[in-house]
Amino acid sequence: MAEEAAVSTKEKADFQIFGSVDLDTKGNVKSTYPSWYFTTMLDNLREEIQFSEYQIRDNFIPASELHVTQERLRQKKDKLKELESAIPRLNGRDKDTVAKVRDELSEKIRDKMYTREQMRKGLADAHQEARHMLEPCIELKGDALAMAKRCNVQVGKGGKVSRTGAEKTWKIMSKILEESTNVESLRRD
Repeated sequence: MAEEAAVSTKEKADFQIFGSVDLDTKGNVKSTYPSWYFTTMLDNLREEIQFSEYQIRDNFIPASELHVTQERLRQKKDKLKELESAIPRLNGRDKDTVAKVRDELSEKIRDKMYTREQMRKGLADAHQEARHMLEPCIELKGDALAMAKRCNVQVGKGGKVSRTGAEKTWKIMSKILEESTNVESLRRD
């Protein structure tokens, strides 16, 4: 009972993984990764806003379309503001927790991957690789389990997740810490 309370307390961290942009009308997560994960989307939106402002400022928009362009610009600015507000802002304690979870997941994912040498020699079993990717095979506890749930990863019996689910959590934790999100970097030689 006390353990369940501790887990639920840990799930209520000071930051969100998925913002309001990522939720449907019922409050369920509608995307695989959070909107802030893909920085190119934010960069493209900033460029569009900058271009629209330039066009309006230098009178490149016909007077008949100016109102519509200004309204679209306002909508883009609101969207950018909403996306930027969804980016997690971590305090020291939360950053330490995320780093600890990422390190724990690194080892567990690495253990379920064939080495580069095994792949090169053709010793990797494609069926086993597929099972690790799809079936729950990595047991998570404590902060790692709570973080996987917050990342919208499907958790099976006994707190187990598939390697793909663990990789998704690892990638999101890496992005929060502004580290590389390339899972292949975990593969042993």
